[in-house]
Amino acid sequence: MYNIPLFELNFGEEEILAVSETIKSRWISTGPKCDELEKLFAKMLNVDYAISLDNCTNALHLAMRLCEIGEGDEVLCPSLTFAASVNCIRYVGATPVFCDITGYDNMNISPDEIEKSITNKTRAIVVVHMAGFPANMGNVNPLSATYSVIGRGFAKDL
Repeated sequence: MYNIPLFELNFGEEEILAVSETIKSRWISTGPKCDELEKLFAKMLNVDYAISLDNCTNALHLAMRLCEIGEGDEVLCPSLTFAASVNCIRYVGATPVFCDITGYDNMNISPDEIEKSITNKTRAIVVVHMAGFPANMGNVNPLSATYSVIGRGFAKDL
């Protein structure tokens, strides 16, 4: 048996008040708070626009569409994940290719498994930072760079 290392919530009164005010405003998936977030995010990134979405499933689906991923394409994803990580791939008609996790002490996608799974049909990698623990992007990003050559097919890192 193993323990899945989750975390303790550390929300305080400020977060409780913000959620309460948002619910009382009757705007929960769009509206003034979303507008405020988009403007702050755009300013932080020094871009003209930013768009917030109501959930990560929609964000991942949009990313697949923007990367023009579709039928005949393969997208690598972790074998231990939330359904949205795979659904977004299927929504665009692409094929998910499951990569195993690193191990019991690291539940994130294994960079070694990613490298073994890359084919000429691979267009993207969906990396999930499982349970709030960051994946080893220091080992994942170089794989994207190495295999992101013309004709190889990678759209861009998602």
